[in-house]
Amino acid sequence: MSDDDSERARSRFVEQFALLLNDAGLQRMPARVFAYVLASDAETHTAAELAEGLRVSPAAISGAVRLLMDIGMLVKDRRPGERVDHYRLYSDDVWATIIGRQQPMFRHVDVLFAEGLTLLPKDRAGYRRVHETREFYRFVYAQLEVAAARWREHRAALRELRSGPEPARAVSGE
Repeated sequence: MSDDDSERARSRFVEQFALLLNDAGLQRMPARVFAYVLASDAETHTAAELAEGLRVSPAAISGAVRLLMDIGMLVKDRRPGERVDHYRLYSDDVWATIIGRQQPMFRHVDVLFAEGLTLLPKDRAGYRRVHETREFYRFVYAQLEVAAARWREHRAALRELRSGPEPARAVSGE
């Protein structure tokens, strides 16, 4: 595959993935920026590089990277001696990091529903529904913790497979 073909294929993927992220609730331009950074071979990108890669104005990039930094998907770095900001994924394991950041929300939901249950009459439908909702969130949270641990094991195994042992080398006949 030529470099041009590879770049066109990457651009198609970026746009398709951005649409999926947009459907899931992420604004369109931040979705495009995140998809581009994820699929790119570069470790960091300047705003100008992102704008060029996505064929948009630098102004469109500014708001997108700000939102992505606010929600913890990207971070901004600056190299010593440079005046240009570089953006990169927050973590090499970005998805586990994003899921892990949901812990405070789950704790907050649990406290909120626990307090709500003390205010509602126990023999009523509202109490039952709030109780089940609390238990649902507790269940999902527990499953996320289990899934995160399993993911770390699975990711380590994947990395081991990729790096794997070096292939045997032919020994020259002496």
